[in-house]
Amino acid sequence: MDKPLLPTPDGFRLAFDVAGEVWSWRLTTPEGASVAGHAPDRNAAQRSAAITASVVAALRRTQRRWF
Repeated sequence: MDKPLLPTPDGFRLAFDVAGEVWSWRLTTPEGASVAGHAPDRNAAQRSAAITASVVAALRRTQRRWF
């Protein structure tokens, strides 16, 4: 994924890449942890990345509260 990473409101970086008929996405936290996935089209990749960003943000909030 050599395309520029887009910043998100929570400080995550998001990258999209197309390889043939499959879209790949990667979400990177400010700490450097990455979560990635594949989707059949760009809209599905954006939705998957958005859901993942919400889950990762919730897990980060929970971690700060409990640890």
